[in-house]
Amino acid sequence: MPPDAAPPTEITRATWTFDVSDAVPVDGDFELTASWIAPAPSATDEPITVLVCLPGGFLSRHYFDLESEGSHTYSFAEAMASRGYGVLAFDHVGTGDSTKPTPEDAGLAIGVDAIAAANQAALEQALGRVRAGEPGSGTPAREIGRCIGVGHSMGSMLTVEQQALSRPHEALLLFSFSTAGTPRFIGPSLVAYADQPERLRQEMPALLEREMGGPYPPRANGATEDRVASFGVGTAPPEAEAALQAAATNLLAVGGLTSMVPGGYAPAAEKIDVPVLMIFGDHDLHDDRHTAAELPLVRDLETWQLDDAWHCHFVANTRERLWERVALWLDARAAPGD
Repeated sequence: MPPDAAPPTEITRATWTFDVSDAVPVDGDFELTASWIAPAPSATDEPITVLVCLPGGFLSRHYFDLESEGSHTYSFAEAMASRGYGVLAFDHVGTGDSTKPTPEDAGLAIGVDAIAAANQAALEQALGRVRAGEPGSGTPAREIGRCIGVGHSMGSMLTVEQQALSRPHEALLLFSFSTAGTPRFIGPSLVAYADQPERLRQEMPALLEREMGGPYPPRANGATEDRVASFGVGTAPPEAEAALQAAATNLLAVGGLTSMVPGGYAPAAEKIDVPVLMIFGDHDLHDDRHTAAELPLVRDLETWQLDDAWHCHFVANTRERLWERVALWLDARAAPGD
């Protein structure tokens, strides 16, 4: 290490679970699982800005902290923690390590509003734990400055839904966001619900049974177009795809379907009025052609495209540029009162 280089930042990690049963309209006990990744505190630490991260379809919270052969070179969380930010990454209700409904068909009664409410309930408990500390997991107490919502794909939709519901964040960082959906990956019977969000939600249980075979659809495998579009890594090496596949999980279909139908969550997007940075890959599912119209109340809106990047931006060969661009935007919004 050069003599004038800063020493590497020590990163702390913890895994937590939170009871969100009251937010889920299904009988039983429900817990959400979260990861906390943050820089080890020092005596001079100021209040920490917390990035609240929600993954996309068929991805767990580990998407934000990817590991490859013992290295975290693809980890968004570690890149941000090394720059002084705390990262909370959640598994949505019914996915990853969070509680799944029993019987499985009970998942038909869980809508995106319930997922957003459960994420909010877990966030409030998680922030309390960050403030109080948890000696058992080696987590010291931290003062919290700001919360910034971070979503990827379907997680961007759920971040927007949560913000419209509870307004927990002072800014939003949205990867591959669009209320335009992905009509080329859904059939005409679903496209017929375009721009009818209330009807879509009212008829969602029947749609899930008819179109997905139930609340938990199988993930496409092989070289099918939708799988390549969602999980393709382009020019990145095989280890990048392996890291991505290791973060894959089941999908509670209501979230994916709502995000894929055009206008499925437009009413929530129309309520957003905090600063927003949207990031797309140059080979992504979405671009920034319609973003201003989709967020009419946002006055501080920036978009940015990452070159040589597909839908899952963190495995791109150009990810170091991504870390720097995100850090510049966060640094401008991290201090309370700025």
